[in-house]
Amino acid sequence: MEARSRSAEELRRAELVEIIVETEAQTGVSGFNVAGGGKEGIFIGELREDSPAARSLSLQEGDQLLSARVFFDNFKYEDALRLLQCAEPYKVSFCLKRTVPTGDLALRPGTVAGYEIKGPRAKVAKLVRVLSPAPALAPDCPGDPSSAP
Repeated sequence: MEARSRSAEELRRAELVEIIVETEAQTGVSGFNVAGGGKEGIFIGELREDSPAARSLSLQEGDQLLSARVFFDNFKYEDALRLLQCAEPYKVSFCLKRTVPTGDLALRPGTVAGYEIKGPRAKVAKLVRVLSPAPALAPDCPGDPSSAP
């Protein structure tokens, strides 16, 4: 019987895949703690069930935070400076708005001066890509259902 349930568990694990999810932009998101750090990554540790993070962002305990996008609309200069200074030792990308002369518009649709133009994005959680198959989880790794008490 134990061999049979172990086979079922192995089969279930073999069918797991990692997915990348982008969430909707929200303000005042609270109700979760993070865990981990360094090479291991940052993970959602505890999540209050009734919290804005659980309801609005669809966060789940064990999710790995790959990045956090901060929007600068209505941002105070001092706050932007502090945020950017804290982020200095880490990998950062920017989404920029730029004014260019119409003569710089490329003939190829979807580009301006060699840059890709991205239209408005959906404001809902979306699946970005599936990474398949999921790698084996280390013992006691956040998100590993077998390490739950």
